[in-house]
Amino acid sequence: MIWLRGRTDRIQPALDSIRHTFSQYQRRADTQETIQLQKTNWKMVGNLTSLIIFSILLLATLIGVPTVLTKVKKDKTCSEITHWTTISTSSVQPATMIPFISQNMNPLCTATASWNSTGITVAGLPNGSSSTALNGLKYPHDIYVYDDGTILIADSGNNRIIRWNHNATEGINIGGTGAYGSWVNLLADPIALAVQGNALYVSDVENYRIQMFPLNSNLSSPDATTIIGHYGQGSSLMQINQVTNLLVPVSNPSLLYMADSKNHRILSWNSQFNYTSVVAGQTGISGSNSTLLNNPLGIALDERTFSLYIADTFNNRIQKYDMNTISAGTTVAGGAGQLNNPSAVQLDPSGTNMFIADTLNHRILLWLNGAIKGHTIAGNGNAGTSATQLNNPSQIRLDSNYNLYVVDTNNSRIQRFDLISNGC
Repeated sequence: MIWLRGRTDRIQPALDSIRHTFSQYQRRADTQETIQLQKTNWKMVGNLTSLIIFSILLLATLIGVPTVLTKVKKDKTCSEITHWTTISTSSVQPATMIPFISQNMNPLCTATASWNSTGITVAGLPNGSSSTALNGLKYPHDIYVYDDGTILIADSGNNRIIRWNHNATEGINIGGTGAYGSWVNLLADPIALAVQGNALYVSDVENYRIQMFPLNSNLSSPDATTIIGHYGQGSSLMQINQVTNLLVPVSNPSLLYMADSKNHRILSWNSQFNYTSVVAGQTGISGSNSTLLNNPLGIALDERTFSLYIADTFNNRIQKYDMNTISAGTTVAGGAGQLNNPSAVQLDPSGTNMFIADTLNHRILLWLNGAIKGHTIAGNGNAGTSATQLNNPSQIRLDSNYNLYVVDTNNSRIQRFDLISNGC
């Protein structure tokens, strides 16, 4: 009995251990069964949710949820005020565009609209004199116009960028110091500019580079960042040779178009991928056939159809390129001695009627789509300093009310020709 009791004392703990182990395995088995049941339940819920979502999307498709854009006003002579937004882009292929209605709903019936032929000097000296003071300009070449009437000016001869507030009597220096140079805060004959958000792109012509200045800086001459032109003057895709016009599409602000005039080509730079490509002309080859350009100075983009208009200056014509196919250009203005070194082209809201700076004829032409000639809306064809004359106009812009701003280069002033009637 004593021997059995001793053995029992040893056997009992072993039995308890076995019971505890079995109890743990049982609890684990119960837990696994519960988890598997929960997974099955959630899978059923997920399948049911997917079925409901699919049904909703199918119903939405049938009743026409896809956006249908309706015209605000339909008129055969009025321009449709429509822009485009990008839904996909590639560093090589053109962007796919879909339309959206602009916030500026003012109509412009360009064919019958009229502008005052007497200009108002909004920047610079009215008498056509150049000046280094902030109340004057020296051979400006480009402007950017804000909706409130504020303008940014490429004051080329003064090696600076000026902001001129609406109705101000002098400008404010926002880029360059006025001194000619190549340091990060200096410019050498800035000739073109474009705005993208709080960034100001400037073509620093004689430094053969594109500079980016901050627009939100409190400094009068902030440092700039070189985005193109690290390798000096040249014709490779990493180099430029006198960029005379810059353009940032509203619908795709990651792109920057450049009229690389001395290389006889138009470039597109994609800031997202840091990729540059030739979109019109052939590098280093000038000519007058449909695939070549000769010193192109100005560009404009119809974002409805993704068509690029080029002031093909030394060929005295305006060329239109379909950027969806990047094919040969089509002449849409010029020929038969009608233009003399056109340096700029801008489009009305329809994207088809053109405003042309006919530079050496000292006038601004309105050239309607499909017309065989244009008609003068500013300047009288003779160089002069009066309010009705221009001297080598190099750029044109429209504000939100379709008033016409002209960079009157050799008169060192900016002239505004107000819209009299929108023609509608």
